[in-house]
Amino acid sequence: MINSNPSKKLYGWSGTILTVDLTERKILKTPTKAYAARFLGGIGIGQKIYWDTNVDNVHAFHPDSPLILMTGPLAGTLAPSAPRLVVCGKSPSMYPESFNHGSLGGFFAAELKSAGFDGIVIRGKASLPLYLSINSGAVELKDAGHLWGLTNSKTRKMLRAAFGEKIKSLTIGPGAENGSRIGTIASDAGSSVSKGFGSVMGSKNLKAIVVSGTGTIPVADQEKLNRVRKQIKAMTGEGYYNIYEKPVTLPGIEVVKKIHCHGCPGGCWRTLNRIPAGKEGIRKCQNAMFYLLWSSKFQQTANEISFRATSLVEDYSLCVLEVSFILMWLEKCFELNVLSEKDIQLSHHSMGSWEFLEAFVKKLSYNEGFGRILAEGVARAAEHMGKNAKIIADTILPMPYAPKVLINSTLLYATERQPPIVELHEAYRPLAKWALWYKSNGSGSYFSTDVLRRIAKKFWGSEIAADFSTCSGKALAAVKIQNRQYVKESLVLCDFVYPVFDNASSEDHAGDPALESRLLSAVTGKELDGSSLDRIGERIFNLKRAILMREGRKGKEDDILPESQYIEGDEERFGDGFSRSNPDLFLPGAGDEIISRKGKALKKEEFEHMRDKYYKLRNWDNHTGLQKKRELQRLNLSEVIEPLKEKVI
Repeated sequence: MINSNPSKKLYGWSGTILTVDLTERKILKTPTKAYAARFLGGIGIGQKIYWDTNVDNVHAFHPDSPLILMTGPLAGTLAPSAPRLVVCGKSPSMYPESFNHGSLGGFFAAELKSAGFDGIVIRGKASLPLYLSINSGAVELKDAGHLWGLTNSKTRKMLRAAFGEKIKSLTIGPGAENGSRIGTIASDAGSSVSKGFGSVMGSKNLKAIVVSGTGTIPVADQEKLNRVRKQIKAMTGEGYYNIYEKPVTLPGIEVVKKIHCHGCPGGCWRTLNRIPAGKEGIRKCQNAMFYLLWSSKFQQTANEISFRATSLVEDYSLCVLEVSFILMWLEKCFELNVLSEKDIQLSHHSMGSWEFLEAFVKKLSYNEGFGRILAEGVARAAEHMGKNAKIIADTILPMPYAPKVLINSTLLYATERQPPIVELHEAYRPLAKWALWYKSNGSGSYFSTDVLRRIAKKFWGSEIAADFSTCSGKALAAVKIQNRQYVKESLVLCDFVYPVFDNASSEDHAGDPALESRLLSAVTGKELDGSSLDRIGERIFNLKRAILMREGRKGKEDDILPESQYIEGDEERFGDGFSRSNPDLFLPGAGDEIISRKGKALKKEEFEHMRDKYYKLRNWDNHTGLQKKRELQRLNLSEVIEPLKEKVI
């Protein structure tokens, strides 16, 4: 029974975080309330646990490096589109290694909470392969020798046979078991998380986590929650232009149905598809047809190989995005004679065939020959091969929503350790809808320049943030976006839905940035307005900054952009939907002016001015980019001051 004592009820939570020590085979339990008030959930609590546990900054595959799985306070309730599980820790795929996080959808987070736990912290390393079984509060470590070496689909099949069809699971395949840096964790509904966290699981000899629960999550005000649900439904009604609505498929392939995650009322482009041979697979996101680039060249047409490729890569627990980068890099290395077929023991002329992909995936998964180097990821493989290979890697890796085009993404890139994709999505998505309005002369969308400016004022702090002829307003926009996105990743809400920028049911069509705070208040009973939630987001973001500083970030010296952003041209590297659908890169300027940023570049003095303004808004030291003790105390983060020592002012 979850939270059976009303006097101690923690609304929105089951109340307990589980810690599993695989080395000692010990199970510990910590109250969620020790973290929830300051850090919400998800990445907020995950970061705090990481700060407290990885004090020696050990490497990603060290037994003492924690792997942290956290739900949010809205998961398992009727809050719409709040199904996600955050996975965080030291990422082996980052170069160099550093703290990172990812998230996955489906039903695991809700099931974990119904089983009595809000999160799982995994430490140590088992002497033999194990899996973790959680059944309504009962926790056991079981032998996984019979599962080790199996693909994700076969592992899930055996777990369902043992525990029933309704169980939810996290599993890894051979690509994550054998020391690669790009291993993923797979779950139900086609969900997975990358950043190499599957490989961290494999390094700990943990094959799977299987969960089954019967509890319910208490909600403080169900009527209020229902009202907010209805408001969101009205805002995203029939007139709403949803860029995620169209299923990703190929001619001749049947879309069987949409796949909904827990609590999702509408679904996205996550769909169950069937090929003529009868095989089924779930397609989602931009990676759904990643192999099409090569298979269409090989067979001169789109074909079912493109459809099946993603399932193969994910079944072996390899990151589809990283595999696509590796293939791009290999192709260019072959063209420039940096690599030969002898190096990889595969014919590059067969790249695009099913036989090539299958052999390639197995080489990476089992560390066969050159596959051992490729399984390190493009950056490390290129470093191994030398200067020319590194130059090629630099030219093929895309910069989605690049700062030289979408200048509201400039500081998001500069102040984070990697391209922060959920933040970049907020910087991009309103502009994608505006571009549809502009290119269709207003017939394809209500998202006019006036609507965009109203949204910019509400969500980014000023109307001028939507003027791409100037850098004014972009520093404040970056602060607003980062604070909001760290809240979103702590609640944990679906990136496809939130924030709800626009309103199909109102005359001005501007969305509501306070929806998330009202959802949280309805579920937890704690009245928080948008500004209160923003302050919590500021705290969580500053904790992330402290973690990166402890792991070696230098501050202003590292808050920079690639030199490519100061060079005109080079749009082919953007690799995003905005540049594909809007090749002339039209954007709103001042007044009624429409400008094109095609071929344009940032000026360093513009960037430096934005960065200075950003530091001032963050109340960081302007000369060094270091956090100030007084600001950390204001944010209730005093515990990070002493460990950082010379890295705070």
